[in-house]
Amino acid sequence: MQSPISYDSLIETLTFLSTDIEGSTAMLRRLGDVAFAPVLAEHHRIIRESIEAHGGREEGTLGDSFFATFTSPRAAVACGIDIQRTLDDFAWPGDEQLRVRMGIHTGEASEETTGLVGYQVHRAARIAAVGHGGQILLSSATAGLVEDSLSGDSTLRSLGSHRLKDLGRSETLFQLLAPGLQADFPPLRSLDNPELPNNLPASLGTFIGRVSELQEVLVLIRECRLVTLTGAGGSGKTRLALQAAAEFLDGSGDGVWLVELAPVSDPDRTADAIIEALQIRHEPGLAPVDNLLRVLRDQRSLIILDNCEHLIDSVAKLVELLTRTCPKVHLIVTSREPLGVDGEDVYRVRSLSLPAGNVEAVTDVAGSDSVELFVTRTRQHDKSFELSDSNVSLVASICRRLDGIPLAIELAAARLSSMSVEDLHERLDQRFSLLSGGSRNALPRQQTLGAMVAWSYDLLNEFEREVFRRLTVFVNGFDLRAAEAVCTNESIESYELDDIIGSLVAKSLVVAERGDTFLRYRLLDTIRQFAADRLLEVEGEFGMGEARQGHAEYFLGLCEAAEPFLEGGSDQAQWLNRLEQEWDNL
Repeated sequence: MQSPISYDSLIETLTFLSTDIEGSTAMLRRLGDVAFAPVLAEHHRIIRESIEAHGGREEGTLGDSFFATFTSPRAAVACGIDIQRTLDDFAWPGDEQLRVRMGIHTGEASEETTGLVGYQVHRAARIAAVGHGGQILLSSATAGLVEDSLSGDSTLRSLGSHRLKDLGRSETLFQLLAPGLQADFPPLRSLDNPELPNNLPASLGTFIGRVSELQEVLVLIRECRLVTLTGAGGSGKTRLALQAAAEFLDGSGDGVWLVELAPVSDPDRTADAIIEALQIRHEPGLAPVDNLLRVLRDQRSLIILDNCEHLIDSVAKLVELLTRTCPKVHLIVTSREPLGVDGEDVYRVRSLSLPAGNVEAVTDVAGSDSVELFVTRTRQHDKSFELSDSNVSLVASICRRLDGIPLAIELAAARLSSMSVEDLHERLDQRFSLLSGGSRNALPRQQTLGAMVAWSYDLLNEFEREVFRRLTVFVNGFDLRAAEAVCTNESIESYELDDIIGSLVAKSLVVAERGDTFLRYRLLDTIRQFAADRLLEVEGEFGMGEARQGHAEYFLGLCEAAEPFLEGGSDQAQWLNRLEQEWDNL
């Protein structure tokens, strides 16, 4: 038996340097693709040569940004100074001046096959993002390590505490002052800067994973004025929307605003909720919608309309007005189903990445966002918890059984303050009674796992609920033919079932998975268990038996139809392929 390996023993302390060009998009427009290419090439050469000269390691390059690591904080600082001086002295074409902002942070990370892993890895980039071209910013962790050993006339200037764009805890930042470097800059572009109007909330929890998802959403927001994030309850739509919105705060527009629609029960109050969130003055005698359009008509704002599914019709009508009347306004909508309006770009928020099925060691879960979230949240409740080879398989199984749903994982992690990992794993069959210890400050439907799914279920119509309940008999998924055998009856015809399942997919209760020539559906395990409980509650043992009978008769009929073709002939391969696909429905 392997000896337990502490999660912490796989981690080393590094200093991270993050850089990116300020105003690179504007420069690209001015110079054009052909002229900008050699500028970017020289920028890359200067940074790479300096990183190598100071003993650093280039970890990644994306567009005009660099990410490097150093074992010595002093070397990272010296590298930053060297890069800024070289960039400033270089003769750029067309009298251009390349301005690069930098962030330096020291923290822990683990080296995995997928690259560096750890929350601290992205901290330097967040620090750089609030700075200005030509500026070098240090976190308090790095500043404390280098302040007594800076060479020459280099010093540190404290800039105070700032909320970075990861919406987490504030960070005390320091500006590095050195001969040859610009000393005076405008206020930082942090969330506390009064020049960056916003009402984005502070988050006590760190933003974990979602690196590719965040980049995909950012691209969509830049290219499309209306982006709707859809997904199952608790999948992290709001957190992803907030993180993406924070990236757009740069002082060039009229602000980024969060409108929380969950507490709004009256559809006619939708416009009022936006007016209140944006702090728009009420105009006597002017309808709320007209007042809103009047103010936003010439504004460059990004507005998040959060939790819209229960107001879907009123939000859709208002959003259509906004996109048509206010050409500079961009909208991010979070909802368990799309709005269904012109110009809408739908992004389905996936569950967190899951570990593989065969986990034996801590190294086997490298790169799994769901495991990282579980461990991080567990340690918030119990600092003594360590992921080890002896418990990692149970942790991986918990994350898989909870389908990588962030809310479910956070509720499960909270339970480890009073039970063991093994106890938690054994009791997940009763997850809806077990996972009920959410934050008192959260919305009621986010305080328990059952309430989370019930919110979506309650928004369904009668026929959608009936089909949803009966789909629970499919353990590994189903196709339309199998669903027809189980769900059609005197009140639901087969042609109606197609639309109902399509609606359940749109409302994030059924997952559609497309192959080259087929489409299969499945219920997440958590959703399926809820559906099974509702089937017994509403239709009793008789309803459950009827659904299972339809399931059994479908597969019996399939086997009987296939039997004559399985001993040979031209149709044998076709039937074998079909049986192989249908076997997954069992």
